[in-house]
Amino acid sequence: MKSPSLPVAVCLLASITLTNGFVTNNPRLPFPSSRTSLFEQEEEASTSPGEQARPDFEFSFEIPKKGIADIGTAEVSLPPILDSSEIVVVRYDLPFGLSAEPQNGQVIVTKDGKEGGEKVGDVLRQTTYWRGKNPGLFDVSKNADNFDLVVQALVTNDLAVADEIVLVFERPC
Repeated sequence: MKSPSLPVAVCLLASITLTNGFVTNNPRLPFPSSRTSLFEQEEEASTSPGEQARPDFEFSFEIPKKGIADIGTAEVSLPPILDSSEIVVVRYDLPFGLSAEPQNGQVIVTKDGKEGGEKVGDVLRQTTYWRGKNPGLFDVSKNADNFDLVVQALVTNDLAVADEIVLVFERPC
């Protein structure tokens, strides 16, 4: 009998973008360099000739850790999908709650989170996820049409691997 987890793992691996990488502070991690970029990002022409493209959001955050294990910092470059928006990076202790559902090809927040967190109408863009003890960033926007896959990526953030989850939202302005 085939293992159902193999296709899921392949899909999760394929969803990471080239511009998102980890800068590690731990020389024991199996990364070949201090900055590791994961897989290719699909380049899309999102503007018409003569139309000015918005610059990518560029930000970083510390990767959630378990106990004293220091994973490093995620450096992210994320193209905006909304005409006018800002990025909101939210860090929650595990377990956490999130009210969101697929709408119009994206995963949209349907209920405000904790103070300083997500708000109704925010677009869930990325989440941390784990393959065993190895962290990654899951591109929710590129996988929003498969909501089950998004949920599977979210639930890899459990207390066996980390104490926190990081969620990246794009908030309309």
